[in-house]
Amino acid sequence: MSKQNTPKDPPVNLKEQNASHTFRVTIRDREHFYRIVNWLNGNVGKGEDKWTMEGRVLKSLKSGKPVSPKVYIFKPDFDESASLYLSLL
Repeated sequence: MSKQNTPKDPPVNLKEQNASHTFRVTIRDREHFYRIVNWLNGNVGKGEDKWTMEGRVLKSLKSGKPVSPKVYIFKPDFDESASLYLSLL
């Protein structure tokens, strides 16, 4: 009996699939990261069910280089133009 060779489907990113809005933001340093987090908590809401960011941002910032993680917003009534405001913080 031989195994059937079936092509594997690529892994599904559930965060990206369930998010109503997804965008990248470049974070320069630790202060900038905390300003973004405070803004998201105030305007989108606190909690992993409202918004989240990919990767280990603070750990990457420790090495001194800027980071560009994806931000996933799960709130359906989020204004997409606010992502531009986040890049200006």
